[in-house]
Amino acid sequence: MSGSMLKDRVILVTGAGGGLGSAVAKICAAEGATVVLLGKTIPRLEKVYDAIIAASGPQPAIYPLDLAGAGEDHYRDLAATIEREFGALHGLVHCAAELGVLGPLNDIAGGVWQRLLHVNLTAPFLLTRELLPLISKSSAPGIVFVTDSVARAGKAYWGAYGVAKSGLEGFARILADELESRKVQVHVYAPGPMQSPLRRRAYPAEDPAGLPLPEVQAEQIARLLSPIETASSANFG
Repeated sequence: MSGSMLKDRVILVTGAGGGLGSAVAKICAAEGATVVLLGKTIPRLEKVYDAIIAASGPQPAIYPLDLAGAGEDHYRDLAATIEREFGALHGLVHCAAELGVLGPLNDIAGGVWQRLLHVNLTAPFLLTRELLPLISKSSAPGIVFVTDSVARAGKAYWGAYGVAKSGLEGFARILADELESRKVQVHVYAPGPMQSPLRRRAYPAEDPAGLPLPEVQAEQIARLLSPIETASSANFG
């Protein structure tokens, strides 16, 4: 990577304190982007912030927000803050996810079902909707939805998480079709197996040493956000 692929661009990363989210944030900053770190755990966001500063990246911004409890007003406030502070938003990466407990559908409590659909599907919709006017005004903008290749296959026991990821892909496809004339590129990216907290929860007996680090996938996501890539067709890989 060039080290300047995302120079002067503003990128919002959700789940920025997590495995993939933190890697995406650091890579984007290393490529010159000003990164807005969104997540629910402030110490984790501060750790990513410190790593970006230590690597001489552009000063990021921390925006604490728990997607499980956030409502429409919270997303409107976020959009207004980004526009006021930065004047533009060139990229949005939806890395935040909540797995829940894998098991049969008939064992899922209603409250758990609603929470997982909210965090993994409704929250990305609301966030995207509120940020879309600002994104649409920016040059060569891109939106990346991180999906899951296992959950999207309709595999048993993946429950509300799997349903939400399937819905997220459907939402992204509709959004891409609607935004074609506005030149906002929408990407759905399935990173596959990698070392991450979510992967460890899903496969507790697996040896993570044989899996690639999230940085490998983070580089691919950063490329999707570059002005060159966002000028191409939408990607649903």
